[in-house]
Amino acid sequence: MNRINRHRWISGIVFLAAAIAWLVVGMGWLNFHISIFTIVMTIILAIILLSSLVDLNIAGSVFSLAFLSMLYAAPLGITKMVPWSILGIALLVTIGLSIIFHPHYYWHHGRAWKRASGWDYGDDWGDETINSSEHSTTTINASMGDTVRYIESNDFKLATIHASMSGVKAYFDKAVITGDEATINVDGYMCGIKLFVPKDWQIVNNIDPYMSNIEIFSRDSPHDGPTVYLTGKVSLGGLQVYYI
Repeated sequence: MNRINRHRWISGIVFLAAAIAWLVVGMGWLNFHISIFTIVMTIILAIILLSSLVDLNIAGSVFSLAFLSMLYAAPLGITKMVPWSILGIALLVTIGLSIIFHPHYYWHHGRAWKRASGWDYGDDWGDETINSSEHSTTTINASMGDTVRYIESNDFKLATIHASMSGVKAYFDKAVITGDEATINVDGYMCGIKLFVPKDWQIVNNIDPYMSNIEIFSRDSPHDGPTVYLTGKVSLGGLQVYYI
């Protein structure tokens, strides 16, 4: 079952469960009242929770549980812990689980300087190089950590970036677009994304920002090369594009 079908099943099951919950509330089988707003928010958070569990997204799973607990703080008897204690506990749990299950995430320092200086790349710098010279598409996944990626393609067409509570630096200066256009699709949540692109690329921003900042730092050189479309969405984060 592919990712789209999994999420379709998850959404369907959650809505069926919500229908049952609505029936239970309407029949008065619960000893506390649940508003329509609470039911709607429960549906949304349950979808996020189950989707995060399927995708092994630690931050999404823990924080959706945290928000669900705050939503039902009164029945659970934890109103004194809402909101900051719950959020603090969720943050510590997320960090702890990420350290245990994702030890390969780490901070990256100095690689950009090394690349600019022309030195050979070595494993001692700690980050990972993606050499996609035989592929026109690539995917970058980052969750609860900083990552640096270098896209080296002779026929670049599409890059997909999934970033959740993380920082991403993606270098496209070695990517060659043989056609007239390419796409960089972004799905970002509480993240900081920096894209480094060739100076002749024409960047067209079609990203949907939600409480986020999108910046394109253009240099004086004319951007008369292929068109690169930025698509997708960024929530509670920022995306910056630099010409190099």
